[in-house]
Amino acid sequence: MARRTALSALALSLALMPLAPAAFARPLHYPAPVIEGLPDPGPPEVSAKAWILYDDSTDAILGESSADERRSVASITKIMTGLLAIERGDLADVVTISQRAADTGEREIGLFVGEQVTLGALLKAALIHSGNDAATAIAEHIGGSVEGFVDLMNQRAQELGMFNTSFANPHGLDAPGHYSSARDMLKLARVAMEHASFRDVVRSRIVVFPQAPDGSKRIGTATNLLLADFEGASGIKTGFTFQALLTFVASAERDGRGLYAVVLGSEGERGHLADARLLFDYGFEDLGMYGMLATGNEYTARLQPPGPGPLVTAASVEALLHLGASGLLSRPPASRATAPEPVPPPVEEVRRRVDPGKGTLQGALQYWIDLIREG
Repeated sequence: MARRTALSALALSLALMPLAPAAFARPLHYPAPVIEGLPDPGPPEVSAKAWILYDDSTDAILGESSADERRSVASITKIMTGLLAIERGDLADVVTISQRAADTGEREIGLFVGEQVTLGALLKAALIHSGNDAATAIAEHIGGSVEGFVDLMNQRAQELGMFNTSFANPHGLDAPGHYSSARDMLKLARVAMEHASFRDVVRSRIVVFPQAPDGSKRIGTATNLLLADFEGASGIKTGFTFQALLTFVASAERDGRGLYAVVLGSEGERGHLADARLLFDYGFEDLGMYGMLATGNEYTARLQPPGPGPLVTAASVEALLHLGASGLLSRPPASRATAPEPVPPPVEEVRRRVDPGKGTLQGALQYWIDLIREG
C-alpha cells in the first residue's frame, strides 16, 4: 500500500512539473501522451473533415483533427461580420438598404431596396436567421463598400492571429480566396463571445424583423437547432454551401464549464449538429472529472453496475485512471485495486468537490496528491 501510494504521488508530482505558471500563457493541449494500458474513451468519431474541441474554463484543447487545414467555411463567416458590426458600429445606426444588399441571394431575411433598418436588426438577421442580404448591408454600412469591409475583415483576422484565414465576402458564399480553419474560427468565436451584445444575439432562437415596406411580416428562425434541445447550448453559428459542406461553431455551458466545438465539412442530414453533440458529450461527460477538478466545481460520477472484468474500488485510483489514461500523468500509476466480480450494485451518485487553491489546475491536482498520501 505504501509503495502504491508513493508511486501515485510521484506520478502526480511529475505531472505538475510541465504545468508551471508560465505554461498557462498558452492553451494546454489535451490529451497529452496517453499511458498505455489504461482505459481512455478517446474522442468520438465525427463526420467533420476538420474539428477542434476547447474548454474555455481551463484554457485547454480537449481534442482536434486537421484543425489548421484551410477549408471553405460558409456562413460561420458571419461571426466576423457580426464582430466588426459591434466593434466599429453603433447598433442604433439606421442603414439604408442598397440594391446590392437586396440582391445578395441564397438565404435572406427579405430586404427591400431603399428601406431603412437599424444596424442592430441587421445583426440579428445575419446571426440568427443567417441572412446573406443582412450581412451585405452590414458590410456596406461599416466598410463603405463590400470590398472595403472585406479589407477590414482580413485586417482583423491578422490581428487575432488567424493566419490560415482569408475572407472574400461578408456572408460566406463560396468564392475564390475565401477560407479559414477550425482553430482560427475558434479564436474568432472566443473574441466575439466576449461581447454581451453578441452573446445575447447568438443564443436567440427567433428574430422578429421590422415589417417590410409592402406590409409583409418577416420572422427569422435560428439555424442553430441545438439551442432548442441540447442542455447548456449557448450559441453560436452554423453554415452550409456545396463546397464547404456543413459547418458549425458551437458553444455550451454546464456546471461552471464552457466548451466550444468547431466542425468543418460535416456530412449527412444535420451532420454538423450531430458532430457538435458528440464532441460536447465527450467533453462534458467522458472528460467530466478532468473539467471539474481543473475548475474546482463539484463533480458527480454515476457509477453503473460493472460489466465483466475487475471492479476498481478506490476513488483515488479512479482519479488516477482517468487522468492517466487521458495523458495528464507523466508516468504510469501503480496497479489498480481490484476485487472479484460482485453482484451488480444499484446506480449511485458519488459527489466530489476540490478546493483548487488559486483556481489553477495545479491546485486541483494537489488535492489528489494529498488524498493519496492520506490513504
